[in-house]
Amino acid sequence: METAFFACATTRPFLVISSEGVRSASEVHVPDPEFSGFLKRLPVISEDIDNGAKTMIAALRARGMIKNITFVDVLTELRLRPLSETEAVACLKWWVGVTKRGNNPNLAQGRSQLLDALVVSITGPPEKIIKLSDAQTFLNSRAGGAIIPTDGPLPRTLLPMTITRSFDPGVLSSVYPWKPLTIVDWLRHVIDPKVVAAANAEFNITLSAPWAERVLSALARAWPSLAKPAQDDVAKMLSPKACIPTTTGLKVPDQAYFSSVNLFRDLPIVTMPSGIVVRGNLEKVLQSLGVRKHVQLQLVFDRYASFLSQL
Repeated sequence: METAFFACATTRPFLVISSEGVRSASEVHVPDPEFSGFLKRLPVISEDIDNGAKTMIAALRARGMIKNITFVDVLTELRLRPLSETEAVACLKWWVGVTKRGNNPNLAQGRSQLLDALVVSITGPPEKIIKLSDAQTFLNSRAGGAIIPTDGPLPRTLLPMTITRSFDPGVLSSVYPWKPLTIVDWLRHVIDPKVVAAANAEFNITLSAPWAERVLSALARAWPSLAKPAQDDVAKMLSPKACIPTTTGLKVPDQAYFSSVNLFRDLPIVTMPSGIVVRGNLEKVLQSLGVRKHVQLQLVFDRYASFLSQL
């Protein structure tokens, strides 16, 4: 009887009720909880139909008339619409599970296809649409990422924290082609004159003393964990910039002096806008940038010569 039933209309589609309305059975898939968090438009057999018509559903599956969800189905939906942040987390976690099972010989190719298709709508602020294949870094809250101010400028290639906070940093680095954003990478971004400094004076380290203090304070917290080459990179980037808050404005490091220098009253003495005392790691950072602990002899000679000329 079953064979005769399905042989009755071989040239017409077999219609079934799905999550997306009445569809041909060839368009409908077997529900799978693994995909329910991010596949919202894929037609699947609804739970009440699956439970109430088990014999029919089993027959349709046995005949290949309804199919299991495949990777191609995932890519198809991802190319149709951007996912919400919650859906993107579910999708990325699904791929982590695929990777752990390790039964796919084309994992690298599949990952590339997934990230190319995966577009996420970020609620913000600011609201934006990002393509995950453009992402390069993430903030590791368990390491230096916790030091980086998140309310300031961040690279466009940084994964949103609304996504990355749901994952172990080690998983993000091992499963996906992303690396933690280092304090040096962040510094290089915030002092880029074309990207940040010229766009907003509030975040221009050579114009805003409060922002300069925040950048220097972040470097001070990270300083003990930075390798010598990284410390040298920081010094190379900041030494030529007027980024040291002093009593006479922002100065280039080698034109600024620590408060212990009191030979002349009009010297630009390091003074943070918040009033914090410069000591510990902050003092080490400033010293590595070239802030002076002593008045150079040439300045003494110049001041003396100027004094004599006025006599």
